[in-house]
Amino acid sequence: MYSFKAMNTTISTYYLNDRTSSQVESWFHFSEDVFSRFLPQSELSQLNRSNGKLFIPSTILFDMLLSANQFYKETEGIFNPFLCEVISELGYDRSFERLNSYLIMEPKTRNPIPIEPLLFDMGMKSVQLTDASIDLGGIAKGWTAQQIAYQLQESGERKGGISAGGDIAVWGDRKEGWDISIAHPFYLDKDLFSLNIYGDAGIATSSTIKRSWQTTSGKSYHHIIDPRSLQSSESDLIQVTILAPDLTTAEVYAKCVIILGWDNGLSWLNQKQPQLGVIGVKSDLSIHLGGSIEDYSPKGVKKVESNIS
Repeated sequence: MYSFKAMNTTISTYYLNDRTSSQVESWFHFSEDVFSRFLPQSELSQLNRSNGKLFIPSTILFDMLLSANQFYKETEGIFNPFLCEVISELGYDRSFERLNSYLIMEPKTRNPIPIEPLLFDMGMKSVQLTDASIDLGGIAKGWTAQQIAYQLQESGERKGGISAGGDIAVWGDRKEGWDISIAHPFYLDKDLFSLNIYGDAGIATSSTIKRSWQTTSGKSYHHIIDPRSLQSSESDLIQVTILAPDLTTAEVYAKCVIILGWDNGLSWLNQKQPQLGVIGVKSDLSIHLGGSIEDYSPKGVKKVESNIS
């Protein structure tokens, strides 16, 4: 295993040699310099300051924006990358490790988000962003890891894995499968359950617990924003894991289900993406299963026995 820090999390590679893993590290740092809303000179920050003017992004940012906008439409806005101002005003206006809860004031009243804030010119490869700003935090890590995985496979890497803060892309057949552990929502150094994945897959987990904070009045918020209320989501789920053919899809739909809640989210997912597997965790730590889990983990889901409840 080879590990490094990027995108405010730990990235790890598996079954890749050090030279290849070093390339993966460089790609992640490059992507962070392009996609981060916390770096004033990142290309995304420049786009967010463009004030509706025509903007010609790099190829990597253009491709990322196309993907994010496609998921925005596909999920009917439940996945919404245009909430940068909203989450900043709720207090998440700098990288999470730099947040000081005691200095976060109550959010102001916000204007509604336009229905189509981002326009594309496919001929010029340009974009126009109007009356909104973009936060790619809900897709950037998974998209980057998956794109790197595709490139490595094309270059001849027949087997490997990339974990981006616990969101994992694996490819290639392993006789014994890929053993994947999913962290406990309240005790991140402990595991809540495990999977045994066969074949190519993306496994993403979203939680309302990990990135949470309080304002000066003591009100709590977390980073998963419900676009319908423009507030932190308040469903019956505190953690969701999605199993998908690729990590980008898994990351996006994990956030959507946690916003919608278990019953509505499962029904919605079965209509939108019936080929995905879903594992929901409620506040009482009950584990709920749905979708096509056994297509990815034939042995199902194994709860980790411990004295933590």
